Amino acid sequence: MNIMLELVYKRKRSIFHDASPFLKITWLVSILLISMIFEHPVILSVLFISSLFAALSSNVFKDWLSVMRLVLFFVPFVILFNMIVNANGETVLWQLPFMIPIFGILNITLEELLFSLTMCIRLAAILGAFALMNLTTDPDELLIAVTKLKLPYRSVVVSSLSTKFVPVLFSDLNNIRDAQRSRGVDFSKGGLRKRIKKYGAVFFPLLSKSLDRSVQIAEAMETRGFGRYEKRSFYKDAKLSASDILLIAVAVAPFLIALYMAFSGIGSFRFYQRIDPLIKSSSEAFFIIVMLASEIFLLPLLKLKGVMAYD
Repeated sequence: MNIMLELVYKRKRSIFHDASPFLKITWLVSILLISMIFEHPVILSVLFISSLFAALSSNVFKDWLSVMRLVLFFVPFVILFNMIVNANGETVLWQLPFMIPIFGILNITLEELLFSLTMCIRLAAILGAFALMNLTTDPDELLIAVTKLKLPYRSVVVSSLSTKFVPVLFSDLNNIRDAQRSRGVDFSKGGLRKRIKKYGAVFFPLLSKSLDRSVQIAEAMETRGFGRYEKRSFYKDAKLSASDILLIAVAVAPFLIALYMAFSGIGSFRFYQRIDPLIKSSSEAFFIIVMLASEIFLLPLLKLKGVMAYD
């Protein structure tokens, strides 16, 4: 529960907090698209490292790290799922000592293990980028920026409200659970059926409170004329400066490099039946280093913009 609560935006001064929401959207989309194009463990590690350095530079590392612990939770499940569904690979590390009906004898192979860990790195890279976006971006600024991109305004508002409601929902859950504990309800005792019944005393009030809050928000939006006009004005406006355009170009550079690598056949990686070498050629090593440099180069530029204030 605490992990979700720590994803709340807190106003701070840092290079990512002060950056344009357009830049952060571009950076996030670039990370997401590159992670979808490649299965190369080194390239995915580069994306994760870029999120790591960005979190360290933005004074949100502790909150970001708490989210990353979710990946460690998923590792054994990913390995187990691959062991059952994708029993390939020629380097057997461990074999189940008995046969399972339908599935037969299950093996854990080196190829299967590396594939599972690579998928976890991909998950960490994507989750880390989204966590950094949530921790450093004001939802109102993000709403304005996405609206400026000509996306459907109603859908954007619904997504923004959903993002804001997640921390509030978990806060209400903790408050209701504490209230039930003060009434003598012990959630750690009893069998499975009794525990489910006890948690019913938490989830039904939570559902009632959530529905009540949604009705109040709908009434507030209706009284303020939401959706009456196709065009709307904003109290704050999101504009792009010349420096923001330059930084967005830097943020797009790793994605352009990734596209060139994909169309040139560079960066492909096979896990089965035998694992490919991590670096197959000097050109592949060169492009991976350039991609990492492009990701990291964005951070000193953001710092320079904050120091010089050349807008």
